[in-house]
Amino acid sequence: MSEGKNENEDKTQSKDINSMNNYFTFSLGSGNFALPVTSVKEVLNYEHISSVPKALPYLKGVINIRGSVVTVIDLRVMFGFESVKPLEKNSIIVTEIAQNSKQPLVLGVLSDAVNVVTPLEIVPADTADYGVMPNRQEFISCVGKLDDKFILVLSLEKILESINAELEASII
Repeated sequence: MSEGKNENEDKTQSKDINSMNNYFTFSLGSGNFALPVTSVKEVLNYEHISSVPKALPYLKGVINIRGSVVTVIDLRVMFGFESVKPLEKNSIIVTEIAQNSKQPLVLGVLSDAVNVVTPLEIVPADTADYGVMPNRQEFISCVGKLDDKFILVLSLEKILESINAELEASII
């Protein structure tokens, strides 16, 4: 009878592990970040980015991915981080952002290093601002923990909303 109980406990533990969401982790400067793995399409080695005149500083330009034009953003600039290595040594994380009643938007995100796809333990934060710049707290959807490191899980939807608002404000 005790063997049956251990089997049930094992199933419960397995269910808890499987119910955790997987995240794609990466580094920007000395910070660790993550995106839901379902929003990451692929990772590319750096390739030439064509600049767009008069773009916002963090909008690095566009690249061609199999005939599609994809905008590339630099979150380090958006978050106020210093670049730790030359642009050419970065990876481009190609993401897909769902949009209401539209096709998903494909967006490239520069990263200093790509890490692993892993489940993260989501932990409560003592403060809602996560110690980031004012007007940028909404970019963080939650905090995850991997081993002894905290990882900020980003909300691509909120980042896109902010970019669109800044673009609209710059047109006016």
